Amino acid sequence: MILGIYGYQDSGKTTTVEKLVKALVKDGFKVASVKHTARAGIEDVRGKDTWRHAAAGSDPVALMTPDGAVIRIRSPASVDAIIQMLKVHSTPDVIIIEGFKEGTYPKVSVGDIKPRKGTVMSNPSLSELVAFVKKEVAFERALASLPGMDCHKCGLDCTAMARAIADGKKTIAHCRELASTDVYITVGGKMIVAGGFVSDFVDDTVRGMLSSLKGYEPGKDVEIRLKAKSKGSKRRPNKGR
Repeated sequence: MILGIYGYQDSGKTTTVEKLVKALVKDGFKVASVKHTARAGIEDVRGKDTWRHAAAGSDPVALMTPDGAVIRIRSPASVDAIIQMLKVHSTPDVIIIEGFKEGTYPKVSVGDIKPRKGTVMSNPSLSELVAFVKKEVAFERALASLPGMDCHKCGLDCTAMARAIADGKKTIAHCRELASTDVYITVGGKMIVAGGFVSDFVDDTVRGMLSSLKGYEPGKDVEIRLKAKSKGSKRRPNKGR
């Protein structure tokens, strides 16, 4: 769940972020944050090792210590790129962006600034803000658990179903296409959604074939990779086709 918090200088943005992060962490959420500023320049001590790395042309430069690490990216970076890096590195439940007024994610305005597009709340109390974030996290988790087929067999598309689950009006059990087995199919690194019928069919068929092979152990995870064939590769003809 991504949330932006913006406002004029000295409007209380950082205090709002600080209180929100503390409340969410206390409740067991993993939080990452991004601070955006219009001020140019990245502070570094001239002559220090990391400064010398950057002066030689390294970008980014990472400083690792026993207490943690700092990564300095000196070339222009978009907020989307930073968000993606945070997702990959720490898989947070919530990413909070302070000071960036644009973006397609939901935003909260602080102070007397005119609300920008995508603003969902203005000057909320901490309890209101925490409740909103928790509900959106529940929505994101529910959506990730659904097959994404939008089959409407439950009467809703997956987005509406996830929202109903987050609101407590539905449960994941109401999904009619949720597979009873965990079958994941990816092509070129992109996941293909498999409904209940396909997942059960693939699981039963593959395990049935593997049961005749030495080394196969029922009940354990199975991974099969099919590499792309080149145009010149030969394949044994299938007489049935």
